[in-house]
Formats: sequence, structure tokens, C-alpha cells
Amino acid sequence: MWLLTQISFRDATKEAGLDEPLAGMMGHGAAWGDFDADGKLDLFVGGFCDRPNADYKPADGPVSTRLLRNLGGRFERTRQAELHARTSGAVFADLDNDGDLDLVVANNAQAQARRTDEPQRSAQTRRCALFRNDKGTLVDVSAECGACPDDLLTARNIGVLDHDADGRLDLLIVEDRFTRSPRTRLFLNAGGLKFVEKPLLSTFHGLGLAIADLDGDLRPDFFVAHSNRLFLSRGREVRDPFDWKPVDGEDWPCGAAFGDVNRDGVLDLVVSGHHDPARVRLWLGPDFREATVEAGLDALVPTKAPHCEIQDFDNDGWPDIYVSAAWADGTPLVWRSLGAKAGVVRFEPPRPMKDRMAYYPAGPSGDYDGDGRLDLVLVNWFGGRSTRLLRNESAARRWLDVEVVGRTFNRMGIGSKVRVTKAGALLGFQEVTTGYGYASGQRAYCHFGLGDAAEVDVEVTLPDGKKVVKEKVAADRLLRIEE
Repeated sequence: MWLLTQISFRDATKEAGLDEPLAGMMGHGAAWGDFDADGKLDLFVGGFCDRPNADYKPADGPVSTRLLRNLGGRFERTRQAELHARTSGAVFADLDNDGDLDLVVANNAQAQARRTDEPQRSAQTRRCALFRNDKGTLVDVSAECGACPDDLLTARNIGVLDHDADGRLDLLIVEDRFTRSPRTRLFLNAGGLKFVEKPLLSTFHGLGLAIADLDGDLRPDFFVAHSNRLFLSRGREVRDPFDWKPVDGEDWPCGAAFGDVNRDGVLDLVVSGHHDPARVRLWLGPDFREATVEAGLDALVPTKAPHCEIQDFDNDGWPDIYVSAAWADGTPLVWRSLGAKAGVVRFEPPRPMKDRMAYYPAGPSGDYDGDGRLDLVLVNWFGGRSTRLLRNESAARRWLDVEVVGRTFNRMGIGSKVRVTKAGALLGFQEVTTGYGYASGQRAYCHFGLGDAAEVDVEVTLPDGKKVVKEKVAADRLLRIEE
């Protein structure tokens, strides 16, 4: 067990049955989601399958994507949605509003194959994929859905949003710069798992992605890392606060996540870097003033840190900041929040960042064992290492999960804003989303640490602007708000 002051994780990879099915995978993307609707989080993991066979030892060759069913703390391979591709990200989302989660897979395809052996050759050109969920059976509808066109090549992050406020979830897919004319693509949901592309006002590439309603107009805004551009729903683009002066040609901003780090009811932004060493930067909303140094986040990470999240891992009521990097003993890099004094929030790492660390391209959080503490899956890229499932065993504190179920708006409640208070004081503010950070998909709900609060008041602003208020909600439970 590795102690992070008051945050602790234990490697549960082998006992959870994930060591064998993921052995040898050159992993790059992962998503949590309850695809079989049994109340337990399942896991999808994918990677690059176009390298020489020897690169995948102990496997004999390229390892396909894996959909792993959660049987109650232990996972089994389903042999569904298995692709040989260059998988760079994934999300589960209910795109047809039928109550079950479909699967979108971002593949970093090349226009032409350079390999002659199989499955490496076909993996190089495999485009993005969409799987319709038919009561727990995933059916490949990529060819006819319209959201996986042949000219969508170097895909990275997948955003899920209702761009046109029609009650159906749309897809925003980010292309990286390593193609002739890179561009981020918006696909509007026409119903029946059919999508129509809507051209964006400008052309830009990126890596990670974060989506939230920042200006309060009930329409989603989004930030694309690497280009480091914020796009507001009124057609306005913001660049100035997010200037990133690279130290060299590969110092790329990568992961992006919105969250209320100082509990003032306004969303802030964290961006992490795909560079060795990596920088992590914090901008405070609503004007996005940089607060990296004053927050204690200015130390360089001694490896790449592509994925990032803002989550309360010790359930003390203050959101922590995490990036997908870990020390040799498996300790993940989580900056624990020390709270705010005089309006300034401070964070501390688990140890001085001097020793060499390993990076993991994807690393979504998810409470796979349902104990109210967020766990981590760190998806491995390098040969000789393995993907890790880290079980959160921090000291027990109160918590609350809030899920929103829509009927006239999207079934997943994406875009709902949740405020939790105690005696009128704000304990937390979040927006329901998924696909934030980099190459990762999370369960679309809001997790709040409550410290020692046994009951709280909850206010939910639905995507259509209507409010739902629940008073004296008991802690340590999932609160489901249905329209």
C-alpha cells in the first residue's frame, strides 16, 4: 500500500483478473461504462496494433481492444468490440436515448498502410468505430452511422455534448496535427444513430478535450488542448489566457479538465503536458487567471503526464488534481488539495518529484467496486510494464454520487450542473460530462466528497434550465435525479 498523506491506493490488477487479458497490450485508450446495465462499471481498453510482434511480449503479437465485464470486482473478457487498430481513446455514451450505453472508439488511422504483415497492416488504416448497444450486445454500425467517415484519420479525444440542444448527444472528435489537414470534427446526432457533420467556424488540431457550459447560456463550450483554444457557444474564441510557451518542439499541452478546485461555484481548468518533463497548469474561472505557482503545481513532473482529472480522491470535500503518471512502486501522482485560505487553493504531491516516473497515456477514474471511492486504471504503453488497476483504499469519509436521467433532454443528463451545500455553504459544484482529460472515458455522473457531512442539500440545473432541489439528502449513496 502506498500512502499519499491521506490518499492511498493498492494495486488490484491481478486479483481483478486484468493482468492476463491486458498482458502485452501497447495501450493508449480506456473508458469506464456499465454497458450491460447491471449496476457495475465495465471497462474498455485499446491500444496500437501496428508494431512488430516482439513489441507485445509476453503476447505473441498485437493485442486487440478488450471489453471487460465487471462481475463484482473481477473482470472477464467478453470478446465483443475487439479491434486491431491504433486505438487512441474511447467513451461510452447513450447516443440513441434507449437507456443503454453505446461505445465510440477513436482510432488514430493512417491514410495508407506501410506494413505488409497482418494484423498490423489493417490496424494502420482502421478508422474510428461506433458500436450500437442492443441490450448488452455491441453491434458495429461504423460504416453507416456517419460519425466515422473515411477522411477522419488521426483521431484522439472524443467529446460528448448536445451542441444543438435537441435532446440527442452529438460527438466532437479531435484530430491531432499528424495528418495533412488536421481538423476537429463535430457530428450532429440526427437520431437512430445517424450523424451529420457540421463544419466548425475554424480549423484546428488538438489532443485532449474538456466540455462545459462556462457562460451560462445552457449550451456547451469546449477547450481543446495542444491548440489551447477555448470555444464558446456564441461563436467566440478565446486564446490569450492559455498561452503555452514550449521549451522545445515536443512540449505539447495534452490533457484538459474542468472542475471547481476552490469551491467558489465557478469552473476552473487544468491542463497537463505530453512532454518529458511535463508541466501542469491551472487557470481559475471565470476569467481564467493562471494560478499554477500559487497553487503549488509548478514543479515539473519527471515524465510525460498526458491525462488529467479534477476529482476528490480522499472524499474530504476538496477536489484533488491527478495526472496519469506514477512512480516505480505504482504510486499515482495525485496532488492532494489542502483547501483554500484567503481565496487561494493549495495542493501537495505525495512526495518530492525527483525520482523517475512512468507515464500512462490514458488513466480514467471510476469507482469499479462501488465503495464510494474513486479508483484508477493506468493504461500501459511500454513493453515490459503492465496496465494497473489501482483500488482506492483511503480512509472512509462521507460521499455522494449524483446521476441525472433525462427524457426530453439527453438520457445521460450530460450538461446538468450540480451544486451540493451544507447549511447554505457550498461543498461542491460540477457539471455532468465524460471524455475529459485525454484518451479516456468516465462514468457520466458527479462524485462529491463530503468530509463528515451526514446529509446535504442538492440543487441540479438541468440542461433545459429547470432546477431540481433535494433537501437533507443522506450521504454515502447514489442520488438519481430523473426528469
